[in-house]
Amino acid sequence: MIGKKGQSFGSVVGIIGVILVGLGVAWLVAQNWHQIPAVAKIIILIVVTAAAYVAGIELKIHHYSVSAASLLLLGSLLYTSSVFLIAQIFSTSTTPQGVAWLGLLCWLGVLLAAYIFESKLSLILAFIQILQWMGVQFVAFASNARDMFTPAILAYTVLLAGVLWYGLSLWHRSRDHPFSGVYEFWSALYFLLFAYILSFQSLLPFLWHSETAMSTGPVIFLVAIGVAALITLVSGIFAAAHTVDSKEMHGVLSVIVVLALVLSLAWFVRDGNFFMSYGEMGLGMWAIWILANITLIGTILATVGYGTAEGKNSIINLAIAFFALFVITRYVGFVINLSGYLGLSVVFIIGGIILILGGIFIEKWRRTLVI
Repeated sequence: MIGKKGQSFGSVVGIIGVILVGLGVAWLVAQNWHQIPAVAKIIILIVVTAAAYVAGIELKIHHYSVSAASLLLLGSLLYTSSVFLIAQIFSTSTTPQGVAWLGLLCWLGVLLAAYIFESKLSLILAFIQILQWMGVQFVAFASNARDMFTPAILAYTVLLAGVLWYGLSLWHRSRDHPFSGVYEFWSALYFLLFAYILSFQSLLPFLWHSETAMSTGPVIFLVAIGVAALITLVSGIFAAAHTVDSKEMHGVLSVIVVLALVLSLAWFVRDGNFFMSYGEMGLGMWAIWILANITLIGTILATVGYGTAEGKNSIINLAIAFFALFVITRYVGFVINLSGYLGLSVVFIIGGIILILGGIFIEKWRRTLVI
């Protein structure tokens, strides 16, 4: 006898059959898409999307949680596809700003569906779509003003989005919301990934351009997200004052400040002035790059400390995974930089020994932390 929350073999086979039938129908529709009237196309998109959501709700009611989550995610993906396909039917603008408006509709709809149907996978999809929308919207602003692309302003905007998500994490955790764990894990992943990308020495010199004419669009966009992030963070801190450890908040705020500092210091190595004469990296570039890597290591250690204190095995493993990724990428970087001076065989042998010992250490560390 299988419990209500279990997935029987028959139900799994049935779900696979439904997916295959859906793919088959979708393929037939795609093959004849240009011959179908516009009204019929819209009806098909609405019906297919609604069917995925309804099926997900029904499976959730009957406690088939895994299949329900999959179908609810499928509904969100179909909704996203429908937005762009309907826009294509009506021949809407294909400019960056037009695509940005469509992206806005996508993540707003997916986010709304995530809360209505309590779909964690849809919430994660909304997070990803928000980042995509921010990038396209920034490009649209720059395109309209015909300004030089300034990645640093976009980087500040993305960092502020992380502040916004952490503030929302505090809000959800203060109310013990079902999405609190998703926001908590996503915030940790977000800051780790941001710090990791920022630690690449080839990226830092190209964050700023001294001749960039800063237009009002990107600045207003940055300020608007900054204000929303600040309000959400401050109110979240007050709301979670009695449920979240103050050490965690101080740690996250410290990471945010240092990441913003690294972005600001990158101004001094702007315009791709990465190397000095004779192909050697300048002292200032070394200092900023070392600071960026120290920030990444500090973020990893802070994440491990938080995961250990809260007993969050998933967050601990996430931090360890980024540490292993950090070691591997730095090793590859040193191989590239030193290949002209040392034999690759020697570098590989020494690096291999280090990685073997490091792997043993990481495994012991993981077993100690993850119970």
